[in-house]
Order: sequence, then structure tokens, then C-alpha cells
Amino acid sequence: MEDTPPELSSLLPPSNGNGIRVDYGSSADSLDGNRFHSIHNDASNRLHYSLSASLRKIQDSLTPFRASMPSSVRDMGGTSTMSNEMFNLTKNLVGAGALGMPSGVAALAGASRSRWAMLPAGAIVLVMGASFAYYFILIGRLCRMLDAASYGEAWQKSAGRKGGVWKAITLLVQLSVIGMAGLGSVAYSIIIPDATTSLLERAGIDIERNTCLLVVTIFVLLPLCMVKKLSVLAPFSAVGTAGILFTLVVMGWRCFDGSYDAEQGGRLAQSTQTKMHPLFETDEPVVPAMSDLFLLLCMCFQAFFSHYNAARFYTELERNTIERYSCVAKVAFGVSGALYFVMGAFGYYTFGAHADGNILNNYSAEDDLISICRFLFVVALAFTYPLPFIGARDGVLDLFSVSEEMQSSRNLDLLSVALLSVVTALAWRFPDLGLVNAVGGGALGTGVVFVFPSIMFYFAVSAETEASRRLRYETFFCSLLMVFGSAIGICGVIDVVRNS
Repeated sequence: MEDTPPELSSLLPPSNGNGIRVDYGSSADSLDGNRFHSIHNDASNRLHYSLSASLRKIQDSLTPFRASMPSSVRDMGGTSTMSNEMFNLTKNLVGAGALGMPSGVAALAGASRSRWAMLPAGAIVLVMGASFAYYFILIGRLCRMLDAASYGEAWQKSAGRKGGVWKAITLLVQLSVIGMAGLGSVAYSIIIPDATTSLLERAGIDIERNTCLLVVTIFVLLPLCMVKKLSVLAPFSAVGTAGILFTLVVMGWRCFDGSYDAEQGGRLAQSTQTKMHPLFETDEPVVPAMSDLFLLLCMCFQAFFSHYNAARFYTELERNTIERYSCVAKVAFGVSGALYFVMGAFGYYTFGAHADGNILNNYSAEDDLISICRFLFVVALAFTYPLPFIGARDGVLDLFSVSEEMQSSRNLDLLSVALLSVVTALAWRFPDLGLVNAVGGGALGTGVVFVFPSIMFYFAVSAETEASRRLRYETFFCSLLMVFGSAIGICGVIDVVRNS
């Protein structure tokens, strides 16, 4: 018979030498029922306390080991609150795409240049935002179904397991994720020096755009890109979101006060170039031509795109159930869609067909309120910059199957420097934000958002022997949505490239 724990031995009857405990007492001095239950409860409590103390010692002994583990998606998970994730995801979404939205509305109006163009534009933003939110949530569901910690790993555990052509497409999937996240960083690298140059001009400092790009990259963006976790950016994301809301209020004020209306003698219209003055030709409702739709649709691809970070948002969420993760996504995409619509409306109704790909470029350098907006937007984008950048960095780690042991802080910093150099070179060479958003969103966003998740979901559900009928119907719905998104993306890219 096994040895009795010390906590219990003093409470049990003595042994007879053969390992059998007997009670030599008479019925008069034997344990009655109440005393037996008291002894049993006392023994259970002592055993519970002993086990709890042992577990605490084990946890304490593991703490140094956990601290020495390399930073990766897997061992960072479960620490970010829902509010932090909402702020980070909203700020990830509302960035470069917001400033390009008025030019997308202008393109939608086409030759009519109608003031009614915001009605079909609002419908497009609503439909695209809902579609992108669905796929963002779907990627989190796939991570849970497949026990995956990244977009690339989810592909490898679903379609990649089938071998043949599906395994070969794995490289395309990983490159698409890297490219899409990287183009998000390129868009930020275009906006930040543009806005900073205007601010310095207002202060009487004349600096060339590309010089400003290098200075901001080295002294501001590079240190921010060294972060290893998204959760540390949440306070700055909240500040950035407040800055964007302030910009929205100022744009609305300028839209209604007529400061930029040259025909009405607006006080700030004379300090802007003629090509930036408001231009409308009709107040009649507009029925957009198919070719006029594509630029705005492609911009929506870029504006609502953060799917390269969907797996990271899911794994870092505290108590990351699908319900909590879905709530984060719905709130963030809903707020972002509303901001896009309102900012697009204010920018378009102020400048009409002359709305620039970066709407802040339309406003005068002598506009003090807009100068404050430029500053706040620069701060907001600077602290948002790591969000798409980390997505690109994670994609590179997936591409080269870098082990967790190799993901030391030093190695991640070196990779960050190399990637930031490539992004800066692209921003130097291609300064047109509208073109970058449209081509990048349409070409790469089609695959990352619509095609690849639909394929992964199909194989994940097919592997489930007891998959519900609802899931099987959902795979059919995903296939239809995939065809819809692919057609928009491909046609949009062809049209934008041809016109540019």
C-alpha cells in the first residue's frame, strides 16, 4: 500500500502492521458520524492547501524561464483588453485611406462632377466595410479552428496540407501578405513627410520633401518600428484617434464656412493654387459609370485592410473567444466606416472634382486650424506606423520559417531596419498616395482579403467530419463573395493603371 501523506496520517486509525488500518476502540469510543465528517473535511482542506502551495512554487520557478523566452506571436497572446484592441484596430484602419477618400468620391462623380456623388459613395463604403469586417473575423475563426498563430500558418495547416499546387501557392500567399502590409507602410511614409513639409513651411522653414522623409524615418519611425507587441501602442492609438476626430471637425467647419470657395471670395481660396479650388458642374443626381466606380472601390480595399494583422489581434486578445474578437472587429470597422464616409463628404463638398489624393494638400499653408490638423495627423500616423509594419515583419518571418529561438530582439531590430529601408525607398520613388492605395489595395488586397481566406475556410470545413450544415452553406457564400471581390480588384487595378 502506498505511503499516506503526512497531512492525513495523523487523522487515520493506526495500522495493524500489514498496511491495513483498523480501529481497536469499542463502540463507545469509536468515531461517530459527525466526527468522521469533521476529520474528512479537515484532511481535504489540508491537502488542498498543500497542493496549492506546490503549484505556486512551480509557477514561481517558471517565471524566469518565461521571461527568457523569445518574443513571438505565440507567447505574447492573451494580454490585450478589448478596449485596447478596438483602439489599435480602429487606428490601423483609419489612416492613409481616410485622406484619399475625397478623391475617390470625385472619381466616382466622373465627368458629371455632381454634388450627389456621396449617395452612391456611402453605399459602396457600407458594403465594402461589411465585407472586409466579415473576412477579418473569418481569419480569427480560422486561427481557432486550425490552432494557427499567423496568416501564413493558417494557410499551411489548411490548403497547404493538400500538397501539389496548393502547397506551391503558399509562397504567393506569404508574399501577398508582406506586400499588402508593406504598402500600408509606404502610404504612411508618403503622407508623413508631405504634412511635415507643410508644417515647416508654415513655420518659415523650407525643406525638400525627400529630405524630410529621411529625417522623419531615421529619428521618428525607426525607433517606433522596434516595438515587439501591438498592445503597447494602445494609449498612442487613442491619442491618434482623437487627433483624427479633431481633423474631421475642422474639415467640417471649413466645408460650411466657405473659406475655400473662390467664387464667393473665400479668404483662404486666394492662397491656394487654382487647380485646388472647388469644382462642381451639376446638382443633379449621379448614376456612376462602371469605370468611375473602380478607383473608389480599390481605395476601399486599402482603407479597410488590416487583415495581415488579424491573427495577431486574435492571439493577443485577452480571453480570446470568437465572440469577444468579433465584437472588437465590428466596433472598429463600424467606427472606421463612419469616419471614412464623413471625411469623404467634407473633403469632396469643399473641393469637388479637385480633391487631391491626400486631401490635406488642398488646404492652404496659411490655414492655422489645418496646420494643427497636419501636426496631429503626423503624430497619429507616426504612432500608427508600427501596426502595418509589424504585419510585414511577421510575414517575412513566416516566409523564411524563422524559428522562435532566432527571433531575438537583435535579429528583429536588424530585420526592421532592412524593411524600413525598402519602404522608404518606395515612398521616395512613388509619391502619389491615391495611386499607391488603389493599385496596392486592388492587386494584393483581392488575394489576401477575399481569395485566400475563402480557400482556407473551404479546406478547414472539409476536414471537419461533423461540420454543420450552416458551415457548409457558409463556404458557398464565401465562394460567391470571393468572385465578387476578385472581379472588383482586378478590373479596378486595370482601370487605374490605364488612366494613370
